[in-house]
Amino acid sequence: MTEHGEPIVSLEHVYKIFGPDPGGRAYDLSRAGVEKDEVQRLSGHVVGMKDISFTVNKGEIFVVMGLSGSGKSTAIRTVNKLHDITAGQVTVDGIDVQGLRGSALQTFRREKMGMVFQHFALFPHRNIIDNTGYGLKVQGVSKGERDAEALKALAMVGLEAYAQNAVGELSGGMQQRVGLARALCSDPPILLMDEAFSALDPLIRRQMQDELMIIQKKLHKTILFITHDLNEALRIGNRVCILRDGYVVQIGTPEEILTEPADGYVAEFTQDVDQGRVIDVVNVMHDAVILDASASLASAVDRLGQRRGGFVVDADGRPTGLLSVVDAGSALAHGTTLLSDVLRSEFSTTVATARLNEIYAAAGLGFPIAVVDDAGLLIGEVEPQEIMEEMGRVEQLIDGFEREVFL
Repeated sequence: MTEHGEPIVSLEHVYKIFGPDPGGRAYDLSRAGVEKDEVQRLSGHVVGMKDISFTVNKGEIFVVMGLSGSGKSTAIRTVNKLHDITAGQVTVDGIDVQGLRGSALQTFRREKMGMVFQHFALFPHRNIIDNTGYGLKVQGVSKGERDAEALKALAMVGLEAYAQNAVGELSGGMQQRVGLARALCSDPPILLMDEAFSALDPLIRRQMQDELMIIQKKLHKTILFITHDLNEALRIGNRVCILRDGYVVQIGTPEEILTEPADGYVAEFTQDVDQGRVIDVVNVMHDAVILDASASLASAVDRLGQRRGGFVVDADGRPTGLLSVVDAGSALAHGTTLLSDVLRSEFSTTVATARLNEIYAAAGLGFPIAVVDDAGLLIGEVEPQEIMEEMGRVEQLIDGFEREVFL
């Protein structure tokens, strides 16, 4: 897993109550553990955030997700103080965001972060290059310099050729690319993306996810990404925070969310997830059985034990041959005694960080798959049936929780 830097965004025990008296009875009820709907019934106030704490590390994509009304968009708006908070603390790069006022807040927003909205928020009377460079214009950057930076940002999203076009001449997907380019143009360290791809068609949405991940590999921004789609969250996020009714249910890596759901709410979300795109090989691999190429076939089979195959390696530890139980059984039945006569010189390999969907085709051949490190040295093996067993285990996790109806 990629390592990221120190925390740059932090929310600590944050409450946000909507209503005329947010710090009054509604806040007291929420702190006492009263549920959101009951707080609204008793006080007429709406709980947006309830004791939310999380940190976003420098250079990571941190995804906040949940159903409508879970508090995810409210949370992102406290980071740039589009919402004041009722209690708690929000800090960005050591700055107490809620303490900012006036010009200091404006400077903070301009210099620290860019924001990408769900509905593009482009200026229809400005062309694409002027939309892209608008943030730099606000900062007082000259026309020539901001156009140069805008063209660089547009090139990142594949729209440099459309710099002089009008907004209305671009499709929805292209307009959202412009929104992303505008956020990148002033080179902020932090990107806030609130349901940025939710309004797009599925194919275009997936392409935008791909483009975001490609850009992230180059720029290493800190991205706080809001979505209601768990597939999207697990696909792009380094870590995922799941909210419900204004509070945190679980924070973890995509794999932890999928394979170790905290409760039935999280488990319910994972039911439609393509597990193979999330689970890494390392979670199903085992130590490989290393065989001596000069051994007898019978002794090699004994060494396999319950495993379905073993490998012969060279002097450096690189796999050079595979013995499968199926091949061994057939060979022994025909009187073969030498291991070397039965070894397969062609076999599949993978790495521990690969996702299971990357080895489906190899698993379909029915033979063990060698897991190697960056130097090609054997570090383990994966057997096809264990892939299916792990995916079946994850599929059945929901059965361990009481089913609910989510409104």
